[in-house]
Amino acid sequence: MRRTFRLLALALVIVSAPRIGAQAVKPLQIHVIDVEGGQATLFVLPTGESLLVDTGFPGNNGRDADRIAAAAKRAGVSKIDTLVVTHYHADHVGGVPPLVERVPIVRFVDHGPTVEKGDAPTALYSGYDAIRSKGQHTIARPGESVRVGDLEVRFLSAAGALITVVSRNSAFSNSETGAPQRSRLRP
Repeated sequence: MRRTFRLLALALVIVSAPRIGAQAVKPLQIHVIDVEGGQATLFVLPTGESLLVDTGFPGNNGRDADRIAAAAKRAGVSKIDTLVVTHYHADHVGGVPPLVERVPIVRFVDHGPTVEKGDAPTALYSGYDAIRSKGQHTIARPGESVRVGDLEVRFLSAAGALITVVSRNSAFSNSETGAPQRSRLRP
């Protein structure tokens, strides 16, 4: 009886012990960065690849770029693999020039040329365009997606156009009929 108990205990230890060399799976990290009214969200995939959505404001002695760079550093990110610029307002794209001085950006994704008129919007877009032209560039179109590692980013709207077809495989459709899902949330 005693020998059986020892064998059972030994078998339990062997079965429950972690495998040698096994590594814990890292989770997807999402960092919402305070840019004082604008937007900047950093996604870090388990593989270490990164996606940044928007870059906050320009000016303020590089405050927003410093905050994004600090968040990236804390997350172990040394470069932004993909930057998605949602639109060309100062609180979303204005931080690009100071950010690239702190963290390299490999690929830029946006909706293409600006439709904004006036001196300030033109200057903002021109500054961004000059930096974007030094990296890879992808134009976002409704219904299309870009991949960052295993993460698929689907665009529902871009340059004022909306998605017109929802695929059966879309996260935004009913899996049986392909019809768009209706929100259960009510105001």
